[in-house]
Parts: sequence; C-alpha cells; structure tokens
Amino acid sequence: MAEERLPNLKVGTDWIGVEVLSEGKVIMSIRGYAPVLEVQANGAKHVLYISSKSISEALEPLRQGNGGNFKGLKFKVRKASEDKMAPYEVEV
Repeated sequence: MAEERLPNLKVGTDWIGVEVLSEGKVIMSIRGYAPVLEVQANGAKHVLYISSKSISEALEPLRQGNGGNFKGLKFKVRKASEDKMAPYEVEV
C-alpha cells in the first residue's frame, strides 16, 4: 500500500520557520529519486527537498552539530531571490 505523500514546502523569498521531524529519506519525483526531510512549517507537515547544493551545504554544519542527525533541527529558510535557480539561505 502506498504511503500518503505530504505536500512540498514551497520556499520563496520570505523566511519560513522549519522544524525537522524525520531523518532524510528518498521519494520518487518526476526526476527520479530525491532526498527530502519531513518538516513542520506554517502549522502543517511538508516535505522539504534537500538535493540542491546551497541547502545541503547550509544544513550540513547544523546536522553535524546535532549529533549527525537532521531530526530536531530548527531553522529558517528562504530563497535569495525570485529566480527559479536562486540559492537557498538558511539561518538558525
């Protein structure tokens, strides 16, 4: 039986507060498998794609500082500009 999929967290140029609820997992996307985190944001559960270089580089020091775990991390995330390929920005 297929697991119900959470909606994607849409990240724009405004800061979004995020709490990570799971360790990383992969889901099937239109481009094949993609790494995601289950997160709580805006009062609901979502999946946050973490495959981009900018978000993974920003999250890695936080993960290392959390005993090598994603679960339990709290941070803010946004895109640097409206451009589709704009890098992510992450702050604690």
